[in-house]
Amino acid sequence: MGTKRESISLNINKITEDRNLELNFEPVVSIIKKSVIGLEAVLVGFPDANGNIVSKDDLVQYDLKEGEAIELDRLYREKSMESFIDIYGKNKEALLFIDINISIIDKYIGSGILMNVVNEYGIEPRNIVLEIVEEKIEDIKAMQNFINFYRSKGFLIGLKDLGSGFANLDRISYVEPDIIKINSVITKDICYNYYKQEIFKSLINLSKKVGALVIAEDVETEADAMVVMELGADMIQGKAFCEPIPADKVGLTNLKDKIEKMGTDYKAYMSEEIDAKEQSHKKYDSIINNIIVRLENSKKTEFNSIIDGTVDEYSLIECVYILDDNGHQVTNTATRCKNMISQKALIFQPAKKGTDHSLKKYYYFLRSMSLNKYVTEPYVSMATGNLCITISSSFKDSAKKSYIICIDFNPDSINA
Repeated sequence: MGTKRESISLNINKITEDRNLELNFEPVVSIIKKSVIGLEAVLVGFPDANGNIVSKDDLVQYDLKEGEAIELDRLYREKSMESFIDIYGKNKEALLFIDINISIIDKYIGSGILMNVVNEYGIEPRNIVLEIVEEKIEDIKAMQNFINFYRSKGFLIGLKDLGSGFANLDRISYVEPDIIKINSVITKDICYNYYKQEIFKSLINLSKKVGALVIAEDVETEADAMVVMELGADMIQGKAFCEPIPADKVGLTNLKDKIEKMGTDYKAYMSEEIDAKEQSHKKYDSIINNIIVRLENSKKTEFNSIIDGTVDEYSLIECVYILDDNGHQVTNTATRCKNMISQKALIFQPAKKGTDHSLKKYYYFLRSMSLNKYVTEPYVSMATGNLCITISSSFKDSAKKSYIICIDFNPDSINA
């Protein structure tokens, strides 16, 4: 332990006496509302004996005593409010986001210190979001007591870094947050990653059901910003909009031009997305209509040879099969996925002739709602193990008997 303390020279008493730390603010923005909703106080670090800044990440090298950790934690919050007060004076709707370190949370319960600081600076509790940061959750009951106490005083409660780790979704149940932040584990390069997009959508749906707003944090590129907004994020935060700003240089009005530009870019992006989806569906419709024309002029005995040819003809198609009016498969499954790896082959297999599909949405909804065509949401195909969408459509063969063609389109075509 001694070597760790010697690696960084910090005079904790002097830091707290001089109230000396480096603090930045990072804007939290709603592009839809065209406004800065608030600012997160980001601790940069503390000055060492030589005047160099020791970052909060480097503090792990310094064996802080319990009392020292608490003092630095309190200093961060006090300086955050002190730096925020001028902004608050100009905009009474602005929110201040400050971190609450779970590992020392029990030291604040009932102490009233945080409440005293808020009263000292004259900031309404409703303007402060206490962001619960997970480091060590040893006493969930103590954390809940803390949350209940400050929520009763009017503070908003945020849950930070959702998406990191493997078992942190359970925090939602005992934090009951007003705001949830989804971090870079999910948001980084989300514009290229279909799986991240689906996870993000699921977290959005979960958040809405528990009554929490969603902030996509650590959004680094405009491309990622466009996607998280499309998927339902209420607010964004990160380099895509603005680098963290030194506390003494924050001016909310200076950010209006950036908001307007991103709003204009988002309109253009959504217009392009709508056009792309329309083109994709036109492509799907063209393929389906061409195949149906062949089937309508054919007998049932010719179905297999026709659908086998379509897989080779259209690269967008992954599987094709035909059902009778009762939802039973009357053909084999024509597929281009014929060399599946052995471990997948045990689970994923193309459906065989005679398989009952009557409970599948692409059959059930098509028939029960008297639709001509039904398009599923993306799902994992039991035929191939790949993500796909299934489009089903009714037709009649040359003998005027009713059938349903089902076509699975591959993931590349989904993202086209």
